Amino acid sequence: MKKVIKKVFKVIGRMFLVLLTLFVILTIIFAFMKKSLRQKNMDILKADGFVNLVSAGDFDMNVNIFGDGKYKIISMPGSWDATLPIEMKKLSGYLDDDISIVAVTRPGYGVSGETKKDVTTEYIVESTRTALKNAGVEAPYILMAHSMSGPYVTYWENKYPEEVSGVIFNNSISSANEEMPEEGLPKFMRDAAVTIGTFANNTGWTTVKNALFAEEYDEYGEYSKDALAFEKASVPNYGEVRNYNVNMRTAWDSIKENDIPKVYITNDYETLEDAREYLMFLYGEVDEELAQELFEESQSEEHKEHRKKISEYCKSLGNCEEVNIPASHDISDQKPEEFVKEIEKLIDRIK
Repeated sequence: MKKVIKKVFKVIGRMFLVLLTLFVILTIIFAFMKKSLRQKNMDILKADGFVNLVSAGDFDMNVNIFGDGKYKIISMPGSWDATLPIEMKKLSGYLDDDISIVAVTRPGYGVSGETKKDVTTEYIVESTRTALKNAGVEAPYILMAHSMSGPYVTYWENKYPEEVSGVIFNNSISSANEEMPEEGLPKFMRDAAVTIGTFANNTGWTTVKNALFAEEYDEYGEYSKDALAFEKASVPNYGEVRNYNVNMRTAWDSIKENDIPKVYITNDYETLEDAREYLMFLYGEVDEELAQELFEESQSEEHKEHRKKISEYCKSLGNCEEVNIPASHDISDQKPEEFVKEIEKLIDRIK
């Protein structure tokens, strides 16, 4: 019996050694492939005018400028949104000529370079300000934050109010959002994901995975191949996940009530039909059970309490109006016309 067990362990040991050797070989190969794969996607995007790399300090940031209007909207992406430049190019088609959109992407997003520095709220704001100046985009800015960018824009407009003429919170993170757990299994799982993700980015595993499995999305229409190229090139920085709590605290601690015009746009489903429209937009069909679930969730006491906290957040900022547009998380994607109307209203308040 002992001999059998010993033999089994020997076989397992050999299998493990083979797998480890294969893993090391693949890692070396992928590390060499990373640069060429990213360059291939860079060439696709350059041909269609989606690459404008400028120095942000220790890395090059992709700064895409759509239009040359007097009012400059600086659009910052949600978490790991590699295709922001395409989304903003589409949105720019709905805007008046006196409004321009500038899409700025953080380290590793799309074709922006990578950084070894700690990705803090201060770092993101300062590197973005540097990139804008180097791209010739001068203040004042209308800052537009989607989702994860909420803390960065909050910090920016409080730290440098003289640079900001208005703020658009597009369904963005606010002080109403809970922090991530800092102990126990959830923290362990998050730390493990950060460690593995960072390793995968640095060694080329992420780039190869994206090259093999990233899919083209029909909703991008004529820009589908560009959206796919952005997805394939992207190696988002996991430092944002690691610093999630401290980054939020930095932003909330910076808040001082001011008169800068702001609008906070939410996407709650006010009717069952709103939920149906969302599912039709996302999937091309409606699951009635899921639609009912989404609607009930948006009407729950828990969600109403969350909305109350958003209102308190807006009040703390000063001169902040709340607007609801029932839509997907990326409101401007599903309902661009309604979203643009709110932009125009904000600009009227700025004038």
